Amino acid sequence: MNLEIEKAKNEFDDKNYERALEILDSLEVEGEYHKLAVMIRIASLMALKRYDDSLSVIDSNIEKFPYSDFLWSRRVECHYFNGDEENAVKSLEELERIVNKDEKHALVFLAEEFELLDNHEKALKYCDMALEIDEDFEDAVRQKAMIASSLKDRDMMSDCADRLLKLYDDDIYKVMIPFMLKLFSGRYKDCLDIVNGVNVLDDSQDEMFKGAIYKSMVEDLNIEIRTSAPIEMTVDEVLDLFFRYHYDGIKHGEINGARYLIVKRK
Repeated sequence: MNLEIEKAKNEFDDKNYERALEILDSLEVEGEYHKLAVMIRIASLMALKRYDDSLSVIDSNIEKFPYSDFLWSRRVECHYFNGDEENAVKSLEELERIVNKDEKHALVFLAEEFELLDNHEKALKYCDMALEIDEDFEDAVRQKAMIASSLKDRDMMSDCADRLLKLYDDDIYKVMIPFMLKLFSGRYKDCLDIVNGVNVLDDSQDEMFKGAIYKSMVEDLNIEIRTSAPIEMTVDEVLDLFFRYHYDGIKHGEINGARYLIVKRK
């Protein structure tokens, strides 16, 4: 029996959801493997977007496993995808009741479910509770950053970026998240500090990041540079002029033998 369930799980892992269901349909599972079979069945049905069928399986098993985080969270998600907000909220209230609130992973899991239903206040509450348990818990910081982005809370985004930078090394893919948070929060100098502080960037990557800062400043500040004569400027030179404009109020001057003026775009 264990081998057959393992086959079903392997088919699920390979995204062969129909095949996983076929294997499970041929079994009569009891005892210790029943819960695992139920989980694979529900996950397969949800992957196929068969949410009503998923709910039927959930509801037929939830009395047997009333404290299953998995069942209650999938119930929330099935109702959400079916557009049934009322029952999604009710299911989430039950999930909130049974979750172990002394466990940081469980708290972030709960925050994710509340964020799914756009309850940012509760989502933040549980992220902060997880961070009270472990202030360096990366999953909680990342989830809080997502909430901050939804709320367009620039200060919170910037704070999450600072927290993540303390946890990350020079890996470009990890640094990308705090860079984007800083960019979306309008902390352009911080963005440049991140780029200059990463030791693994090649020239093209360096230019890509700096180009993103340039584009964001042009769009956010609605500005452009006009010059008295055609000249070539590096991205570093342009960012220097933009920073002088944004942070020091300097709108004009001379660069590379030409006069320049930073103006609002029409």
